[in-house]
Amino acid sequence: MPHTCDDCSEEFETLTRLRLHDCPAEESTAHEDAFEDRRAEIEKREREAERRVKRAASDDLTDGIEKARQGEEMGVYQTLAQYERHLSEEWGKAEDGDYWGFHRVFFRPAVEGVELIVQREGWSFLLDILDAYWPAVTYDFDTYSEHESFGQAERGDFEEYPHVSHVLAAVTGKQLVRTRRADGVAAVPAEALDYLLLFHRHPGDTQPWIDSMSYGWGIGHPDHSFEDTIETVVDGEYDIWAGTAIEHAMHADQHAATRILEELFAADLVSDPAQLLHCVGKIDRGYYPDSSDHWDWETLYPEFHADGFDWNPGVRDRLRAVVVDCGLAQQLPDDWEFTDIIL
Repeated sequence: MPHTCDDCSEEFETLTRLRLHDCPAEESTAHEDAFEDRRAEIEKREREAERRVKRAASDDLTDGIEKARQGEEMGVYQTLAQYERHLSEEWGKAEDGDYWGFHRVFFRPAVEGVELIVQREGWSFLLDILDAYWPAVTYDFDTYSEHESFGQAERGDFEEYPHVSHVLAAVTGKQLVRTRRADGVAAVPAEALDYLLLFHRHPGDTQPWIDSMSYGWGIGHPDHSFEDTIETVVDGEYDIWAGTAIEHAMHADQHAATRILEELFAADLVSDPAQLLHCVGKIDRGYYPDSSDHWDWETLYPEFHADGFDWNPGVRDRLRAVVVDCGLAQQLPDDWEFTDIIL
């Protein structure tokens, strides 16, 4: 009479074989238990770090955030100055510091405080702040394609970026979207696009890097060479950043964003087609562009609804032609859809 394993349903002729067999279900459970243990340990360390951070945070920082969230302009200056000081000190402590703990605790309230005043006072107020915290990094776009490839070594550039850049990139990106939707791209200061562009190379902190991809909302700007810059960035093999910037641009102007994709492939500048074209798959799956955790997606991106994304007539056909012409369709199922394009 055969004996069946209750976990994996494999049958054995004897009880001994049943007891001694390497049950894959048990191995799976062991892996799951180990994963849960690791996750629980990480969460425990994060909670401990957050408690330390709250104790270590100065009254000047917490008071500044409270003033900003109550609408006091001076609270913004106080918040950013004190937040920058704390982060700089923690960064200097390296592994002994609570740099990322300060991020987790104060990122959201800092964004909320700064953004409240920016929405009331407008771009002039925000540009003054950006000027005060402008990154020291520079790029020579004339020789850009010759620079070193994207990689871990670039994290050393972190010192050229103010530590509060994650707050300012998030606020700038959201203000960019709101301005374009309300008043058109020409109402966006070119300096705001210049600022976001500085983060297209990974500065060590992923949050301003991700939020800077909202640069895509500057497509078609009359005083900023958006299209030429995207071409240069792609030629420099920063396709990850450029692809998400184009994804943002699809929400701003589908026809112009599609034209950029057509021209990039026609110029034979794209080294990895999927890196640029997976954005159309994300849109078709109803995903918002990558960003930090502090974006008001339903407000800023209302074109997503129960029936999906509103593609303009003809745009899907043009994009399908790009997928076919660049050879990416050969890697997809015969009846492929945009949702089959994944990384």
